[in-house]
Amino acid sequence: MLALLLLFSTVAKILFRMGLDGGFFRVHYDLEDALAQRRLAGTVALFAGASSTALFLLVALLASPLTRLLFHAEAPPSRFVVLAAADVWLSSFAFVPLNLLRIQDRPGVFSTYSACRHTLNTVLKVVLVMRGHGVEGILWSDAIATGLFSASLLPVLLRGASWSWDGPLLREALGFGLPKVPHGVLVQVLNLADRRILDLFVSRAEVGIYQMGYTFGTGVKFALSAFEPAWQPFVYARIREPEAPRTLARVATWAFAAFVGVGLAFAVMAPELVRIMTRNPAFWAAAPVVPVVTLAYVLHGAFLLGSVGIAIQKKARYYPMITAAAAATNVAANFALIPRFGILGAAWATVLAYAVMAGMGIRISQRLYPVPFEWPRLSSLALAAGVTYALSLLAPQALGAAVAVKLLCLASFPAMLWALGLRPPSTPSSAV
Repeated sequence: MLALLLLFSTVAKILFRMGLDGGFFRVHYDLEDALAQRRLAGTVALFAGASSTALFLLVALLASPLTRLLFHAEAPPSRFVVLAAADVWLSSFAFVPLNLLRIQDRPGVFSTYSACRHTLNTVLKVVLVMRGHGVEGILWSDAIATGLFSASLLPVLLRGASWSWDGPLLREALGFGLPKVPHGVLVQVLNLADRRILDLFVSRAEVGIYQMGYTFGTGVKFALSAFEPAWQPFVYARIREPEAPRTLARVATWAFAAFVGVGLAFAVMAPELVRIMTRNPAFWAAAPVVPVVTLAYVLHGAFLLGSVGIAIQKKARYYPMITAAAAATNVAANFALIPRFGILGAAWATVLAYAVMAGMGIRISQRLYPVPFEWPRLSSLALAAGVTYALSLLAPQALGAAVAVKLLCLASFPAMLWALGLRPPSTPSSAV
């Protein structure tokens, strides 16, 4: 029930935001006048508040049919869908002040707000679930924590926004943001289609095993989600500099090295992580899925870094084109590979989809805003990662010995990078 409600919330968030979070961020850096920047913040905040309120009221009116559509048989009370939508609605008041904190380069304040929100949410969940409120308690926890979070950010918004309406700036922000709506929906299709198609060909138990391996494999997303909030302001703040393309290329190399390093750790330690964290041998079959899914999300990182020119040139219409091609690849590859290879076929279909996404994103971006990526260094990075993973496959089966040998393999990865010439700059660089 929670998984389906989470799916509903994810899609609702895309629709409620209308891509304005990205549109606001991109247009802000085109404005050199501080007053115009404040007008943009106020206009986007007012429009987002009004439009998300209207959409929330629509969900409340249609709660019963939406609940039946989402759950079919054994549907929960329709107020569950309303509570999930309330959490999304309340979060619509937070994205402008959060973006202002990113623009103002205040990561400490940004992190403090986020940490307090998640701590409060966790405490509320524990209390309400222990008191027997179950799924409804979890939904109330999300909504209360998000509401207090948005309210606490109001002073940031009041200081950074001017409450005068500017229609042209709003149209510009929507022009960049709206194409991201189908892009976001298609990303969800890409991420979820494999489990739906697996359910047609394998047992529900195998789908569960795949889901567990997939969850471990997405561990590299920790690095992606930590990097992405800093990447956009870094890019937009430098695009007027003559050396911007070379700076972006250097930073992309080191960021991708971090993504690969995190992904390599999850891929190498996959069997041991699954054994330690599940304890049940029935779940250990999920281990082979982890390295494959990890590779897919490393490719997602390549898309994030390599498609930067699309955002710089504000050609957001390319995003849904790219994700449509990736989602179509995912669905076709799932139907082709799952009947023959089972859950591993689904994992490799995800790799193919993200490879299409990264390849198209980089190709289109390079036409719009050429960046001299350091391809020899990136190739050395991929080679070192491949050799490290291959060596880890020689580790013994015993848990303790396997962990020791694999940790040694991971420790050798930075040494390989050094030997292959991937070294930090000899002089300090503010860009890196």
